[in-house]
Amino acid sequence: MLDPVANFIKLTVSGGYDQNAFTITLVSGGSLLPSAGGFNVTWWNSTDYAAPELDPNVEITRIAPSGISGNVLTLVNNGTSRTAQEGITPTTKNTAGKTYSMMLGITAKMITDIGNNLQKPWHYVNVSGTVNGFNTTFTISPTPFDPNSVNLQIARQPQILGIDYTISGSTITYIVPPDGSLSGQPHTAQYQ
Repeated sequence: MLDPVANFIKLTVSGGYDQNAFTITLVSGGSLLPSAGGFNVTWWNSTDYAAPELDPNVEITRIAPSGISGNVLTLVNNGTSRTAQEGITPTTKNTAGKTYSMMLGITAKMITDIGNNLQKPWHYVNVSGTVNGFNTTFTISPTPFDPNSVNLQIARQPQILGIDYTISGSTITYIVPPDGSLSGQPHTAQYQ
C-alpha cells in the first residue's frame, strides 16, 4: 500500500520539541497535507540548513493515520515517545532562535513501497470449490495482488466482476451460484 502524497509541502513547526514529543503544532498549513495521515515527513533545522540532508540531526518521522487535526500533528509513537522511522532515531529540535521545518517529500520508504507495488507477474490457476448449482463461494491461491486484474472463467466463458461475482482477498463469491450443469468444466483465473 502506498502512502498518500502531495506536491510542494514544506511547513514551519511552531516551537521546539524534544526527542520524545509526538504531538506537534505547525505555524500554519496543516490543511495542505493529505487529509488522511499515515505518511513520513522530513523534519530539520531550516535556519542553519537550507536543505534537510545538510542537518546532522535531520529526522524522518511519521504522521499517524488519523494524526492531522488542523495544525496539530500526532506522530507515530509508543505512548511515551515518537517512534524511529526509516532507521533514523528521533532527535531534539528545540534550539532557541531556530526555525524547524517539515517537508512531505520522497524518502527511501516511498521508493521501496513503489517497487513493492509494481505490476506483479500473472498467475494462471484453477479455482477451488465445487460447481453444483448451490455453491457461491470459491477460492483462488495465491491471493491476487490486484483484485481488479482477475480474469475469471467457467467453461471458457468470462465472468464479470461486480455482475457475476465479487472478490475479497482470495475468496470469490458469485452473486448467483454457477449452474450445476457446468460441473466438471474448467473454472480458471488469471490475475496479478
